Amino acid sequence: MRLRRFIVRVTAATALGGALGGSLVLGGLYREATVTVEEKLAGALWDTSGEVLSGPVAIWAGLALTPKALGSDLERAGYVRAARPERPGDYSVSGDSVLVRTRDASGEGWRTRDQEVLITFADGSVSSVSPGGRITFPPSRLAAIRGPDNEARTPRDLDHFPKSLQDAVLAMEDDRFWDHPGVSPWGIARALVVNAIEGERVQGGSTLTQQLAKNLFLTPERSYARKAREALLAFALEQRLSKEEILALYLNEIYWGQAGGAAICGADEAARAYFGKPADRLSLGEAAALGGMISAPNAYSPLRHIEAAQKRRDLALGRMVEVGWLDAADAEVASAKALVVRPSPSGRVAPYAVDTALEHVEALMGEGAVLREGLSVHTTIHPPLQRLAERSLREGLAAVEAAKPKAAGVQAALVAVRVADGAVLAMVGGRDYGASQFNRATLARRQIGSTVKPLTLLAALEADEALSPATMMDDEPLEREIAGKTWSPGNYDGRHVGELPLREAITRSRNIPAVLLAEEVGMPKLMGFNKKLGLTGATSHLSAALGSFEATPLELAGAYTAFPGAGWRSEPVLLKAIRDAEGDVIERRDKRRSRVASERAAYMATDILLSVIDEGTGAGAKRHGLREGVGGKTGTTDSYRDAWFAGFTHDVVVVVWVGFDRVGATGLTGASGALPIWARFVAGSGLAGEGFERPSSVVLADACVGGFEKGKCQECSEELFSEGSAPKRGCSRRLLSRKDRGGDNDGDNDGDNDNDDENDSESRDVWDAIEDAVKRDDKRRPFWKRGR
Repeated sequence: MRLRRFIVRVTAATALGGALGGSLVLGGLYREATVTVEEKLAGALWDTSGEVLSGPVAIWAGLALTPKALGSDLERAGYVRAARPERPGDYSVSGDSVLVRTRDASGEGWRTRDQEVLITFADGSVSSVSPGGRITFPPSRLAAIRGPDNEARTPRDLDHFPKSLQDAVLAMEDDRFWDHPGVSPWGIARALVVNAIEGERVQGGSTLTQQLAKNLFLTPERSYARKAREALLAFALEQRLSKEEILALYLNEIYWGQAGGAAICGADEAARAYFGKPADRLSLGEAAALGGMISAPNAYSPLRHIEAAQKRRDLALGRMVEVGWLDAADAEVASAKALVVRPSPSGRVAPYAVDTALEHVEALMGEGAVLREGLSVHTTIHPPLQRLAERSLREGLAAVEAAKPKAAGVQAALVAVRVADGAVLAMVGGRDYGASQFNRATLARRQIGSTVKPLTLLAALEADEALSPATMMDDEPLEREIAGKTWSPGNYDGRHVGELPLREAITRSRNIPAVLLAEEVGMPKLMGFNKKLGLTGATSHLSAALGSFEATPLELAGAYTAFPGAGWRSEPVLLKAIRDAEGDVIERRDKRRSRVASERAAYMATDILLSVIDEGTGAGAKRHGLREGVGGKTGTTDSYRDAWFAGFTHDVVVVVWVGFDRVGATGLTGASGALPIWARFVAGSGLAGEGFERPSSVVLADACVGGFEKGKCQECSEELFSEGSAPKRGCSRRLLSRKDRGGDNDGDNDGDNDNDDENDSESRDVWDAIEDAVKRDDKRRPFWKRGR
C-alpha cells in the first residue's frame, strides 16, 4: 500500500510538473511570437517600389496612333476600359474611335476636366479629337522599379477592396474569420471533409490569419513545429490587430500568381494584371475569380487557364451563396457570363530613356534611391512618339539594309526634343535594347560631319548683317598649312563648281564654302559658339568646320533647337521631377533656354535649311510626304563611318545617327542611312507643315543668284536680306557702279549710273577690263562681299 501511494504521488507530481513546465514553455513561445509580431508591424512590411512615369500624353490630329495603343497609354495612366464610359477615368473602344470620360484632375503640364472626348482614327493616325482638336492625358507608367524579390504590389486600404471581393476570399479561405480567435479547429476539420468529398481543394484548412502569419513570418517548411508556431503567431496577430486590419493586410500580402515577369502580390495588383482595372472596379464575377484562385494561382490563372479560372469563379460564387453572403440569382447571373481577361500593359516603355532617367536620379540621390525610398520619377517622354521612334528606326534600318547589304547590322539612335522647352519626347539608343543596353543617343560620341555647317552658318549670319542667302561663295580648290602639313579639303563629289549663292552652298553641302565661312567667323570664336550651343567636344581646328569633332545625338538636337527656336537654344531635359512616396516634389527640373543668336540670323538660317528638304541633300524626305515646314541637314563622315540627319519642324528637333559601334565603313551617307529613319518619324508625328514667321528684321528683295556677266544677271530670284542690306535695284546691279564708288561693299546697288540697262552699249572689252579690276579689288574684301 505504501509503495502504491508513493507511486501515485510521484506520478501526480510528475504530471503537475510537466503541465507547469509545458505552460511555461508555451507561454515563452507565445511571448516570443508577440515580440516577433510587434517588431514586424513596427517596420516596413514589404519592400518599397518605385516607378518611372512619362510626360503628359498629348493627342492631336495627324499623330501616328491606333486605338489599341492609345488604350495601353490610358491604362498605364490609370484609366479603365469599359463597355460604356460612365465614370470619370473610363474609356471604350468602338472600331476606329475611342471615347474617353476624362477625370477632373491636373498636374505638371496637364489638366483635364470631367468630360467626354471622342478620338477618331484613320490609316493608323489620329484623324480628329473632339472637342478642342487636342487633348492631354495624365502621365503613364513607363516602368515599375521592384526589389530583388520582383514583387508587383500596390498596397491599399480595406475600403478600396469591394465587399464582393472580401466575401469571395473569405468564403473560399475562411468563412468563420469574423468569429474565431486566429485558429479554428472546427474550420480545419470541416475543410478536410469538404475537400475529401469534392476531390479537390475547395476550402482552406488554415484560417486566414494563419495564412497571413505564415506569409509574413515563416518559411514554406512543412512540419508540426512550424504549424504550432504559425498558430501562436496567428493568436498574437489577433491580439495586436483588429479583424479589419488583418483582412486588409491579407488582401495586400497574398500571392496571386505570375504575370508580366513579376510576382503578382495583393488584390489591387491582381485586378490590374488579369482584368486591367483597379480592385475597386471589379465585377462580381471577377472578384469571385480572384477569390477562387488563391489556393493555386498559377494553375487557375485567367491568363493561361481560362476554363479552370471560370470553374473556380463558379465554386467561389457557390460558396458565397452557401454561407449566405450572396443571393443565388445574382450568383447565377455572374456565372453565366464569360470571364473576360484584359491584362494591363506590362514591361518597360522607352527602356533607354528609363535607364537614363534612373541614372540621373541616382547621381543626385545615391544608388538605389528610387527603390529604397519608393520614388516616382517623372520624365518628359511622350509614349506615342516613343513608339513611333522605335518603329521608324526598326523599319528604316530594314529598308537601309535591304538596299545596302554591306550595312547589315548597323546600329542607330534617334532623339526628339521639343523646341519650346527642351523636353526629350522620344529616345531610342539602339536597334535592340535586349541585345545591348548601351544608349547611343546619350553616350555615343561620334564625329558630326556636315551637320555642323548650319551652325557655322548661324554664327556667320549673326556676325555680319550684310551676309545673306544670296551672298556668292567660292567653291574652288583650297589649301591650308596646318602644323607644317598641307590640308586640302575636297567636296563629296570630288568636283568644284566655282561661284554659287550661300543658300545653294549649304543646300548642296559644299565643303569649301563651309571652310571659308568658318575662317571668316574665326575658329576660336566659332568653337566658343558651338560650345554655347551645347557641343562640348567642339574644337578650334579648321577641320571642325567640316564636323571633325564629336558629339552625341542628344547634344546635336539641343544645338539645332536654335533654328526653329528663333535664336533661343533649349537645353535638352529628360528628367522633369522626382516625387517621394507621399507624392511631394523633392526635385524639379525647369526648362533652361538661352539666347545664342538673333531672330534675324536664326530665321535666315532656318529658311536655308528648309531648302535642304525642298531641293538639296534632304530631298528624299519628300517620299514620305514631307514638303512644307521641315528643314534639316545631312551629315556623312570620312569613309562613310557615320551617317546623320539633324532636322526640325516648328515644334520638334529630331536627330538620327546610323553607324557601327566599332567604327567602320557603312557605305551610307546621311541621305541614304539616317534620312529614311528621320523622315518616317517626322511624317508620323503629325507636327510638320507649320511655317516660320518672318521677323521684321528680315526683308524680301530681288537678287541675282545665278551669276552676273557683262552687266546681265543670269538668274534672278526673290531672296532674304537683313533690313537695310537689300540691293536697292535688285537684279539690275552693275559692277561698274561699285567700282566707281570706290568699292562700296554695303550690299546695295545704289549707284545712280544711267547706263544700267542690260543692253548697255559699252564694248565687251571694256566690260572685261572692268570686271578684272573689280575682281582684283575683291581680294581685299571679306570673301562674302565679293561680287555683290
